[in-house]
Amino acid sequence: MNAREATIALCQAWERGDAQGVADLFAEDGRYEDPLFPEVLVGPEAIREGVAPAMAEITGLEIPIRHLAVDGDVAICEAAFLCELTADGSRMDFDFAMLIEVRDGQVIRLTEYFDTGPLAP
Repeated sequence: MNAREATIALCQAWERGDAQGVADLFAEDGRYEDPLFPEVLVGPEAIREGVAPAMAEITGLEIPIRHLAVDGDVAICEAAFLCELTADGSRMDFDFAMLIEVRDGQVIRLTEYFDTGPLAP
């Protein structure tokens, strides 16, 4: 799997609400960095356990990728995260950028960048 394929596969797994599918894309030392997580998630098990609760809080997720640039083993995309909160049906929509780095067909780093201010309770 190359960086472009990994980026698309990650977005699709999130849209399906498939925490295991996300985790399966990562190397044993793969890192998942998200501003909404209290710490960096390292390794497939930690990643699965970290993203599953977030996935349970949302429904109807769509992640349209607007731009995707690839340079060797690194991809950077600009996209939107569009969903409803399961608790009350309110919208949680925001734009983000994501960097994906692969090694030997597995993700070794995913870093997301977005403004968390509008998402604060």
